[in-house]
Amino acid sequence: METIWIKILLMPIVIALVTLASKKWGNNIGGIIASLPWVAGPIIVFIAIEQGTKFAIETIPGVLIGIIGWLVFSFVYVLVGIRYNAVISVIFGYISYILLGILLKPIVSFLDINAWFVISLILLSFGLRYFPRIQKTESHMNKKLRFEIPLRMLMITIFVLVITYFAKILGPSWSGILTPFPIMTAVLAIFTHHTQGIYQVRKVFIGLFTGMFGFTLFLFLQAIFLSEFGIFISFLIGLLADIILTVMLKYLFEKFQFSN
Repeated sequence: METIWIKILLMPIVIALVTLASKKWGNNIGGIIASLPWVAGPIIVFIAIEQGTKFAIETIPGVLIGIIGWLVFSFVYVLVGIRYNAVISVIFGYISYILLGILLKPIVSFLDINAWFVISLILLSFGLRYFPRIQKTESHMNKKLRFEIPLRMLMITIFVLVITYFAKILGPSWSGILTPFPIMTAVLAIFTHHTQGIYQVRKVFIGLFTGMFGFTLFLFLQAIFLSEFGIFISFLIGLLADIILTVMLKYLFEKFQFSN
């Protein structure tokens, strides 16, 4: 089966399952589940299959820069969302993400994967420590949005197809930077913001933070193992390490009440 059909069939199923799990177990857990490499992982796999492992490995420093962009997006979304609605918040968040990508793209190749890995972990740690706190003053809302799951499925499928199809045109740096582009994050934030308010959006982001550390480790392991062990073994090792670290950090963050 051609990889384009794998993408078309796989991504809608994945996003639907993530959405349903988020509804069942709450915003914090939903954020953790959404942060697993549902999208970026398959993108890297598809790029490796279509463009070769060397090209895929070259995209990973850009993906780590994309994680830094995700961090900026989250900060901007919450800060803007305190006063404005979901649409304005996500627009400002996306502008911040793109501007950071433009700013950092010229220096992607100046640092190796080890340096970007350390920088990403340090910035995620500071981001979690100083993430904006919000007073729980708003009333609980129970608004409904129609067609939310089909909309998520459509958006995420288009995104994966565009990034992988135009990988050669974009080059490894921009392919990497755009891989963690916060489509799933934005959909979660917009829906939660509209139905429950910005306080609950923060809980989603804290859950995402928990998983982003594991996702960063996943990427680092792909850069190390992809050329040596191949796509399947490298992906499996990275996914297991991601899940183990995420579970450990969830326990740690709850103990120190980072989610409050």
